[in-house]
Amino acid sequence: MPPPNAPSGHLIVQAYDGIILVQVTKDRLLDPPVIAAVSAEMMGLLDRYAKPSYVLDLAKVGYLSSAMVGKLVAFYKGVVAAKGRVAISGVKPDLMPLFKITQIDKLIRFYPDAQQVILEFKRKPL
Repeated sequence: MPPPNAPSGHLIVQAYDGIILVQVTKDRLLDPPVIAAVSAEMMGLLDRYAKPSYVLDLAKVGYLSSAMVGKLVAFYKGVVAAKGRVAISGVKPDLMPLFKITQIDKLIRFYPDAQQVILEFKRKPL
């Protein structure tokens, strides 16, 4: 059973035995101040967890700017530098072309839902 939610401004973070589920609570990731806040919260997670497996759940996100995609890539690079891994779950079908055009789908694995990623990460621990 995961610990109680650890809420922050735009994220809900839950830890599952080395697997960190990060649920983005904002529907619109378009405005620079929101993007900066979400990015800062995500990057702050890198200092809290050593060699983790991150699941970024974007199920509640309806709108996403290319600037936010850049922040997701920066987070990915930070996790990989810490010898961790990242997967993204719950991306709405109309947002997926943004990840394909930018070829992020070749860099980060995408899953339909967070539970599927958690099970996969548990089967193949770091």
